[in-house]
Amino acid sequence: MKIRLLSTILLSGSLFASAQTRLIADINPSGDSYPMWLTGFSNRVIFFADNGVNGSELMAYDTSANLIYDINPGVAGSVSWYNNRKMAVAGNKVFFPADNGSTGAELFMWNGVDSVAPALAAEINPGFSGSDINEMLVMGDRLYFGAYNTSNGNELWSYNLTDGYTQRLTDLIAGNGSSFPANLTAYKDKLYFTASNGTNGYELFAYTPSSNSTALVADIYTGGNSSSPQGLTVINNKLYFTAYSAAFGRELYSFDGTNLMRHTNIDNGAGDGVTSVNNGDLQLVWYKNKIYFAGNDGSTGNHLWQFNPTNGVASKVYDINPSGNSNPQNFVLYGGKIFFSADDGTHGDEVWSYDGVNTPKLVADIDANQGSFPANFSVVRTNLYFTAYTLDKGTELYQIKDSAALNVQSTRLNADIKVFPNPTTSIATIQVNSKNDLQLGYAVTDITGKIVVRGDVKTYTAGTNNVTVDMTNLAAGVYQYRLFDAKGVMMAAGNIQKQ
Repeated sequence: MKIRLLSTILLSGSLFASAQTRLIADINPSGDSYPMWLTGFSNRVIFFADNGVNGSELMAYDTSANLIYDINPGVAGSVSWYNNRKMAVAGNKVFFPADNGSTGAELFMWNGVDSVAPALAAEINPGFSGSDINEMLVMGDRLYFGAYNTSNGNELWSYNLTDGYTQRLTDLIAGNGSSFPANLTAYKDKLYFTASNGTNGYELFAYTPSSNSTALVADIYTGGNSSSPQGLTVINNKLYFTAYSAAFGRELYSFDGTNLMRHTNIDNGAGDGVTSVNNGDLQLVWYKNKIYFAGNDGSTGNHLWQFNPTNGVASKVYDINPSGNSNPQNFVLYGGKIFFSADDGTHGDEVWSYDGVNTPKLVADIDANQGSFPANFSVVRTNLYFTAYTLDKGTELYQIKDSAALNVQSTRLNADIKVFPNPTTSIATIQVNSKNDLQLGYAVTDITGKIVVRGDVKTYTAGTNNVTVDMTNLAAGVYQYRLFDAKGVMMAAGNIQKQ
């Protein structure tokens, strides 16, 4: 069986030479290791996985996968399988929920030094039951997350990255009722999230740090019903997301800080035009001036769709599985393309890519039997990491090297580029001195490859032009900027350090 798997991976590489796919770590030779929360940190990929001896514990990969620390000694492991419980990197520290065997799942912190054990950062619900911390987000000088205690239920909390001060921010359902905050997203100096106040159902809320106040933004499905917003993403200075109503099903919306707008009714009825995802998962991806997502028009199935904000038109991109649902999901931007998982009806659920112009391509047929169910995509420097399943190996750690991403530091521009001040505490200026007119946009990504700041393509005349990047609300750390042309082709890249 091992020979069969190796031949499959080599075949995928020969067919699609620009994206070489390989198994990089069989962490649990006797079963599934289930790597999760893949995160770029200190020039490595860190994650939790089960090596078959210690349970699911903190590991790191550079040239091999190694156990960093057994937080909960024994076979039980320190974490459980929840996709929305993600790590958060803040400067030279990484935060995550873990159980050391006596605290339950609480907030832990690690400084990236292998010889130093992760430390308990905050015990929100004292005792063995833990606080059930879920997804986390760094905004400004604080780490935000949802957590539970016996007095207030599951509410929004923050951890001060400077002094470690931890506080509960909301009690939307008075007493020990839980509002279950999720889909945390920074937008216009506020923290937006979905929650329930016990009256309006699960709707869109906003927390304002400057006033320490929380307000309902929109009751989209009025009354006690829930619109359950998902996929909160900042695009073109608007907050895009999907939400459900009885009249239209789940569709695409935007909020500009004042006005709420529904953009689509893809199936012309009450069916879901946009496919639902789990809280905290990426649902919408901005690529070449369009928003991509999994959509369903009610007749052809679940396929890859796009929305053009310029003309307000939503359209199907391609039927990867003409005979049924292709179920595209797990979108990520990498190597100048969108990578995702999809099922063409022949190969099962496998890795695909789309360049915005040509037909989507199968990147790798990792498991020829039934599909490998790739997930947990994470871009770290010039590689794309993910998990995938094969019959003989179980769910393990894989890597894609795309030739387009290997040249990420190259410059195609016939221009001089300077960045100042660098490091910066707020605004960074990318100065482009060119003899020709240029059309350029920019994107700034964190160490995991997530876009945190983006600017639309604009025309710059010959001479010296300044592109300003507002990094005020970003956590301290090193970020990568990329300049791209009107076609989305990367023209230059470099690093900006935020102090």
